[in-house]
Amino acid sequence: MPYQTVNGVKLYYETFGKQLPGQVPILLVHGSTQTGASCWNKVAPLLTDDYYVVVPDCRGHGRSENPNQTYSFREISADLAALVRALGFEKAHVIGHSNGGNIAVVMLMEHPDLIQTCIPQAGNAWLTPELIERELRVFTPEYVLEHHPEWVREMVALHDPIHGDGYWKTLLRLTLKEIISEPNYTPEQMAEVNLPVLFIQGKNDGVNAHSRFAQLMARAVPFAEVWIPNDVGHNVHDEILRDWLATVRDFLARRGNPESEKLYRFRMETYPDDRAGDFDVRVGADGKPIGVVLTEERRNQALGVLRQSVTGDKIKVLITESTPWVILNRPVEDLRDQPTIHAERISQARMNESARVLEAGSAWTKIRLEHDGYIGWVHSDSLFYCAQAVATSYRAACNAIVSASLAEARNDRGLLVQKLVFATRVRLENGRVTLADGRQWMVCPEDFILLTDAPRPNAAGIALTLDLIRRFVGVPYLWGGRSPYGFDCSGLAGTFYAFMGVTLPRDADQQFMQGEVIETPEPGDLLFFGEPNQDGDIRISHVAISLGGDEFIHANGSDWGTSYNSFNPTSPIYREWLDINYRGARRFR
Repeated sequence: MPYQTVNGVKLYYETFGKQLPGQVPILLVHGSTQTGASCWNKVAPLLTDDYYVVVPDCRGHGRSENPNQTYSFREISADLAALVRALGFEKAHVIGHSNGGNIAVVMLMEHPDLIQTCIPQAGNAWLTPELIERELRVFTPEYVLEHHPEWVREMVALHDPIHGDGYWKTLLRLTLKEIISEPNYTPEQMAEVNLPVLFIQGKNDGVNAHSRFAQLMARAVPFAEVWIPNDVGHNVHDEILRDWLATVRDFLARRGNPESEKLYRFRMETYPDDRAGDFDVRVGADGKPIGVVLTEERRNQALGVLRQSVTGDKIKVLITESTPWVILNRPVEDLRDQPTIHAERISQARMNESARVLEAGSAWTKIRLEHDGYIGWVHSDSLFYCAQAVATSYRAACNAIVSASLAEARNDRGLLVQKLVFATRVRLENGRVTLADGRQWMVCPEDFILLTDAPRPNAAGIALTLDLIRRFVGVPYLWGGRSPYGFDCSGLAGTFYAFMGVTLPRDADQQFMQGEVIETPEPGDLLFFGEPNQDGDIRISHVAISLGGDEFIHANGSDWGTSYNSFNPTSPIYREWLDINYRGARRFR
C-alpha cells in the first residue's frame, strides 16, 4: 500500500490513471471524518481519461498517522503540499470537499506556488457567528451519537481500527476546535489571489448556503468562477455526479494551464458578454490553441495573447469571407438559444433583415443578425441564401418601412398571404413589395412610409413615432418579442428607434451602456431600471420610453403587455418598484 512520510507523518494515498510527462495531477481532498476513498470513490476513477489523480487520507484520517493528535487546516495543507512534491510534481489541480474545501482554500492562500487550479466545494474562507453557533451545536460527539448514528458507524469503521477504539470522538473534538476558529481570511486577502479558482456550493447546502460563502468568495477572488447548482445539498459530487464531472472538466479544460488562463482573462476583459459572440480558445494537451472565435480578428487576438505564429493552431473562425449570407423571408421569426421549439426565445428577426450563417442544419440554422449581432437558432426554411453582393444590394433597394401595425400582403389572386409587421423595411414599387427571393405581394401603400419621408430622431420625428407606438398599448408582453404580436421591453424600445433609422443594441443593459447620459428626460429618451442583488450590484433589467414629464410607455411583465406608467406617486398609474429602481435616462440619435 502506498505511503509517503512528509512533515514527520506517514500519509496513505491512492492514485488513479497513468502518469504522463509534464502532466499536472488532480489532488482530491476529503472532508473531515472522511477518508479519500469514502469521499471520492465515485469520482476518482472517472477522471483518469485525462488526468493522473492522487487521493490521500489526510493526517489523522483513515490509514494516515496522527502522532500528535492534531487537526489543523494549515498543518494538513502543508502535508498535502509536501506530498505532491514528494511524488515528483511541482503543481496540482486541488479539489476539496467540505472541510477539504477549507483545506483547498488554505492551500490556495498559503501554498499558491503549488496551485495550478483550485476548486473548493462546500467550504468557507472565513467564519460567521451563525456558522460558529451551528458547529458548536451539531459537531459534538454527544449530538452526533444521538442524532446521526449512521455517521458514527461510518467514523468507527473508517478510523477506529487504525487509531484505536473511540478515536472518532477525538477526531470530532479536534475538528470542532479547528472549524470554529479557522480558516479566517478576509475578502481583502482573498483579493490578492492570482490563480484560476472555481467555487462550488449546492443551493440547498444546509451548512454554507445561508451565508453564501461560495458567492462571496468568488466575488472577492479576481476572475473566480462560481457554480451553485439548484436542488442540491452539501455533497454536490455525489448528488449530481454527471453534472459535477462536466463542470469540473470544462473548468480544467478552459483554465487548466497558464496559456489557457491567459486566454480566459483576455476574454473576460475584452469580451465579457457572451452576446458579443464566440471567443472560446484554450491550449490543448498538444500545446496548440484550439477553440472557436467569431471573426479572424479574434483569432489573431488569441494568437497575439499567446505570442504564437499564425500557423499550427486549431481555432475555428465562424465568420469568414465564405460564411453564407441570408435574408429573413418571414414577417417574424423567433430566435432561440437552442435548436428546438422548446428552447428560450431570446429575440426575433423581422423580414428582410440580413444575417450570417454560423451553423446550418436541415431543420434549424444558427445565425448572427447583422444589425445587432444577436446570435441564435431559427427555422432553416425562414432563410433565403444569397451572395453578399445580393444581400447588400437588396437591403439598399429597400425604400419603404411599414408604418401600420400590421400591413396585409396578398398574392395575385387577392388572397391574404402574410402580414408585415411595424418597422419592417421593404422594397416597394407600384403597390407591390418584392422579397429577396423574388416573390411579390400586393400591399396597401398607405401602410408604408418611404424612407425618404421617414421620421428622424428629432423632436418632430419622435412625436410622430410615439403616436404610432401608442397603438401597441394592450399588445401582450412576449419575452424576446420585437413585433406587434408581442414585445418585450427592449424589443419595444429598439423597434421605436428602428422606425427612425437608429439601430440599438438588443437588450436593456446593452442599451443603457451605449446611450448618451441624460439628466432630465425628454420625449423619446429611454428610461432604465434595475434592482440591486444581495451583494448590492445593480443589473439593468428593464427599459421604458419617456413621454416627457413623469409618464412613460413600456412593455412589461407586471401588466403583461405594453402600458403606461408614471413616476408621480399621486398618479393612478404610479408603480413604486419603477420609482425606487429607476437608474437613469439615455438618449440615442
